[in-house]
Amino acid sequence: MASEIRLESRDAGRVAVVTIDRPHRRNACDLAAWRDLRDIFRGFAQDRGLRLAVLTGAQGHFCAGDDILAFREALSDPARADAYRAVIQECFAAVQAAPVPVIAAMRGVCVGGGASLALCCDFRVGDGSARVSVPVARLGLVYPTVQLQRLSQLIGVSQTRRWLYTGEFVDAAAAHQAGFIDALHDDPVAGALAFGADMMDNAPLSIAGSKLQLNAISAGTLVEDAARIQALSDQANQSEDYRNAATAFAEKRKPVFVGR
Repeated sequence: MASEIRLESRDAGRVAVVTIDRPHRRNACDLAAWRDLRDIFRGFAQDRGLRLAVLTGAQGHFCAGDDILAFREALSDPARADAYRAVIQECFAAVQAAPVPVIAAMRGVCVGGGASLALCCDFRVGDGSARVSVPVARLGLVYPTVQLQRLSQLIGVSQTRRWLYTGEFVDAAAAHQAGFIDALHDDPVAGALAFGADMMDNAPLSIAGSKLQLNAISAGTLVEDAARIQALSDQANQSEDYRNAATAFAEKRKPVFVGR
């Protein structure tokens, strides 16, 4: 069966556009889609030429979260259900850990697990049709703590309470005002590419290090991640990019970074 997650390379491999292509379910993901999405984002760690990733959904919607019908089938077997949930969390972790800036390009619904996906991105660009909801209170569920932490850091505790307690849809203008959406654009993919353009020519090791640090600060894992942060910092300090940047500064020209 062909994957319902599409990967498009642009700008000579410097940009990856990842599209959830399940329009019959408003791009809600089943197990195969979560797994494919996870594997694509994990693969970005080995792509030295990549500078920016955009995550979007096909045919007018970003992502309606987990495919409830598909997950319902897994509930009959507790072990299978746990394995299903684990893949979803691995997908979220892979999106967040990608070493390049990741921008969600949002149209239509961004609900539940779709909102979690968007939260795992570095930034979010939406058009006027974008609608965000975390409907756990309407489903009798409890939002995972790690996602709640990300949401409350982004929009504040008071607004997070309202979003979760009501489960209401928040329109694009309100989501932008709250800080969930970073920018509004009539074409979210084009807007995401424009939003990330100034980041693409900067040093990849520096951006990867900043992401690692900021993710650790957000999750409260600075102690656990200290060795990885130091290793990446040391790599940047000894890199060809740093030497080239120093030379470019002395020569009053723009440096060209290659990621090593």
